[in-house]
Amino acid sequence: MIAPTPDLARGLFHVLIIGGGIAGPALALFLRKAGISCTVYEAYPQSVGVGGGFNLAPNGMNVLAALGLAEKIRSLGAPALENCFRSETGWVLARFANGGSRYGQDSVSMLRADLQELLAKELSRLNIPVETGKRLVGLIQTEKKVVARFADGTSAEGDILIGADGIHSQTRTCLFPEGPGPKPVGIVGFGGVAGGAAVPDLSHRDKQSLNFTFGGRGFFGYCGAQGEDVMWWTNLPDDLQANSGEPATESNFPRDDEDRVLKSQLLARFQGYHKPVEALIAHSGPILQIKIFDIPSLPTWHQNRVVLIGDAAHAVSPNAGQGASMALEDAIYLAKLLRPNPHEWARAFARFERDRKPRAERIVAEGRRRSSDKRIVSPAKSIARNLMLALILRIFGNSGLDWLYRYRVDWDEPIRVA
Repeated sequence: MIAPTPDLARGLFHVLIIGGGIAGPALALFLRKAGISCTVYEAYPQSVGVGGGFNLAPNGMNVLAALGLAEKIRSLGAPALENCFRSETGWVLARFANGGSRYGQDSVSMLRADLQELLAKELSRLNIPVETGKRLVGLIQTEKKVVARFADGTSAEGDILIGADGIHSQTRTCLFPEGPGPKPVGIVGFGGVAGGAAVPDLSHRDKQSLNFTFGGRGFFGYCGAQGEDVMWWTNLPDDLQANSGEPATESNFPRDDEDRVLKSQLLARFQGYHKPVEALIAHSGPILQIKIFDIPSLPTWHQNRVVLIGDAAHAVSPNAGQGASMALEDAIYLAKLLRPNPHEWARAFARFERDRKPRAERIVAEGRRRSSDKRIVSPAKSIARNLMLALILRIFGNSGLDWLYRYRVDWDEPIRVA
């Protein structure tokens, strides 16, 4: 049964948004600011509580500031004012500012679930419809409308449809069944959260930094989170997971017995690394595991009345630190292009892809490059790598972030869709 929305029944332009993670809700909030009707459809029974920790870079925080949410975001996480790179013995290879006032907003480290919950509350506060348990299985495009078909037998009709359903996007599969899909980066990510009591000697400065440790047996990172909590993460090559028996699922928290085994394996791998690496692992809550994919490039992001945004269009390895921020950039820019006249959606889609694709593909490539920096190497090669990192980062550290962070979409500036 096709379920027309009340706005559509009144002849108003209506947008279907597939995906209730970050890109979809953010887009819905900007469409509301633009006066455009929309409904969000989420495959899972609820759209909050998924994923581990991450960092919102200044370019992403600027988008949230345009929604009036920057202060609330800061209260849910910890500022990430610096980047600190260390060897496994604790030698500081380089330390430099992570953004700063020149980019408008500081970076914030937080749990993905907290950002999703905040966005969900904003949707509810503004009475933007969200339907959960709606897993997309098919699309029908006509000359005048697009119809989304769901696994529960229902359908929804709109003027255009935005696929914001992540790296394993069903929207993308429906549009381009023979097209490129996610490609393994070759690493598995592990992460967790430990209470501040587990690391009482961790300095206030390090809690407000993104800390990156490079050692011969693997990379390890940590930073502050909400309150006194500390988040940590590590990326290990996929082939090592297969050889060692360590789990390598797409995304899951293991059962208690599996978690104990995994902690012991990670503690063995990082034994002897500088403080507080071992303490963070030992005192962590459940450990998240995720096999990491990206999408190097799609021939196009749109077809007729449907367009992809966020990870559905350009999934990037978390090594770039830009996945959520890119999704937020997509949301504000697409909504801004639709704002003058949503009926000119075809021009908006073409302009969106033309303007956003080069930046997205450059960031995907950057994520792959950073993955290669975290290879498991011999002790001699580890020392050589760290010496090279110390030299490069001390010279180019700040300037290397500029092209990522300076990008900014001014919501209030008028735009003409050409």
